[in-house]
Amino acid sequence: MKFNQPLIETAKSNIFYLAPIPLYKRVFDDTVSDSVYELGLELLSPQQKRMGQELPGKYDNERQSNYQINYNRQDEWVEEHELPPIGSRFFTPPNDFIETDNEYVNVIKRRIKAGFYHLLDSLDIKHEKNSKITESWLQYYEPTSGRGHNAHNHCRWHHSEAKPIMFSGGYYLSDGEPIKDHPYSGIFAFHIRGMKYYIRPKKGMLLIWPYDIIHSVEPFYGKTHRAVINFNIQI
Repeated sequence: MKFNQPLIETAKSNIFYLAPIPLYKRVFDDTVSDSVYELGLELLSPQQKRMGQELPGKYDNERQSNYQINYNRQDEWVEEHELPPIGSRFFTPPNDFIETDNEYVNVIKRRIKAGFYHLLDSLDIKHEKNSKITESWLQYYEPTSGRGHNAHNHCRWHHSEAKPIMFSGGYYLSDGEPIKDHPYSGIFAFHIRGMKYYIRPKKGMLLIWPYDIIHSVEPFYGKTHRAVINFNIQI
């Protein structure tokens, strides 16, 4: 993703951000997350609740036994770019939970769009509040299965599918009360220039970031389900 300005001023003299990676973060302290958490448990099937989750370092028999190739598989080809579509290997069919007709889900949808517009405004990206959440996944990580999500981004099978202004994000309904003797349990991480930047999820937390940033989820162990609505949003 490209930005309008290569250098952004900071509060410190003569210090600038170079081609900054923007991120929106806000935590909502109310009962909306609890209501949507219970709704998802009721509506989603066990398979839908696990969408996108993996057992790191283990061959996923369930995924491979049902997987159907959904791209033009070739032996030799040329593309006019140098960006590998890392997200393609981890594509998850969305359950589009954010489209559920429910007053509390609609509150979360409005919060996502408001945060998205605030982020665009901070980057001097012009818009007319015409965003669209193109797909979403509500996931429930089981308390004791140790599932996470390997490093990936939300690129697709071909670079031409990328939109000029496209972001991804997550809205946490529950952190699952991770066990205290495992400091990385269920931690969200951004992978940037050889470094991992960890963020500990909280109930009501909303994060939004450019879709091409690589990120992952560490194996989760807790007392209850770790629940998050993941989404892609664009102009």
